Amino acid sequence: MWGLSANIINIIIGSGIFVLPAIIAGILGAASIIAYVFCGFLMLLIMLCYAEAGSKTTKSGGSYTYVETAFGKYPGFLVFLFGFIAEVCGVAAVANALVDSLAAVFPVFHSSVFRIFFFVLLFFGLSVINIIGVKQVVGLVKFNTIARLLPLILLIVVGFFYIDIDNLKWTAIPNYQQLGDASLILFFAYTGGSTGLMVGGEIKRPGRTVPRAVIISMAFLIFLYIAIQTVAQGILGNNLSKEIAAPVATTGQIIFGPFGFTLILVGTAISMFGNISGMTLNVPRSLFAVSRDNVLPINFFQKIHKKYATPYISILGFSTAGFLFAVSGGFRALAVFSVAGALLSYTLNGYNFYIFKGLKI
Repeated sequence: MWGLSANIINIIIGSGIFVLPAIIAGILGAASIIAYVFCGFLMLLIMLCYAEAGSKTTKSGGSYTYVETAFGKYPGFLVFLFGFIAEVCGVAAVANALVDSLAAVFPVFHSSVFRIFFFVLLFFGLSVINIIGVKQVVGLVKFNTIARLLPLILLIVVGFFYIDIDNLKWTAIPNYQQLGDASLILFFAYTGGSTGLMVGGEIKRPGRTVPRAVIISMAFLIFLYIAIQTVAQGILGNNLSKEIAAPVATTGQIIFGPFGFTLILVGTAISMFGNISGMTLNVPRSLFAVSRDNVLPINFFQKIHKKYATPYISILGFSTAGFLFAVSGGFRALAVFSVAGALLSYTLNGYNFYIFKGLKI
C-alpha cells in the first residue's frame, strides 16, 4: 500500500508545484487556497473511479485495461494510443527540462553531445533497474519521493515562522470566473495519478491496496499543496505573483538565504528525475497489455523476462521512444504534444468510466 501510494505521489508531483503558486496568486491572490481545495476534491473523485476499476481489474495496463475489459479492443486501443503518445512526449519533455535545469548550474549540459550522453544514461539506466524487478524500482520510487518531499516539508515547517498574517488576508471573495481560470491551470498539478495504477498486475491484494493508496496519496497531496501556497503567500505577499520563474525557490531563499534557493532547485531536479523514473516503471505496462491482448500486430512486447518476470521488451521499447523524442525535441514542443494526447485520453476515459460503472463489471 505504501509503495503504491509513493508511486502515485512520485508521478503527480512534477515541476508544476514549484512554479504554479505565483500563477494562482496572480489570479486569486490570498484566496488561492480555494482553488487547491476545489481541484483536489475533483481529482479525488476522478481517482476514486480509477480505484474502483483498479480494484476489480487485476491486470496491468491502467486505463487501457479498464476500457478494453468493458468495451473491447478498439476503444481500448484508442485510449492506449492517445495516452502512450502523451506519456512518451511528457517524459521526454521532463527529461529536457531536467537537463536545462542542470545546465543553469553546470554549463557542460549545454553541449549537445553531453546532453545525448546524459539521455542515454537516464533512460536506459532506468530501464535496467526496471527490468531487474518491481521491488527494486519501488525502492527507488520511495527514495525519490522522500528526497523530493524533504526540501518542501522543510520549507513548510520553517516557513510558517516567517509568515506575515497580513499577507494571508483576503481582499475580496473570488468570483466563479476567477476560480475557473485558476482551477484550469492548477488542475495540471494534480494529474498523472492514474498512471500509477498501470502496474495493476503486480499489485498485491488490489481490492484493498488500490483504494487505500489512492485516498492516502490524494489527501497528502492536497495538504502539501495548500501548505506550500500558504507559506509562499504568507512570506512574499503581493510579490508572489511577480515571481513567475521560481516562486518556491525565492521563498526558500528568503527563509534560508542562498542555500535555500539552491536547496529548492535541487529538489526540483530530483522531482523531475522521480517523475521520469515513475513513468518508466508504469507506462511500459500499458504497452505490454496491448501486446498481451493482441491489439498490436507486433506481439513481442508481451515477452516476460525469464529470471525477473518483468515485461523487459516493453520497458526497453518505452525507454527507446522516450530517448528518441528527448533528443529530437525541446521542452515546449514536447509539452504541447503531451497535453494534447492527455486531453484526448481523459475525454475518452471520462465517457468510458461512466459506462464502466453502469455495466457493474
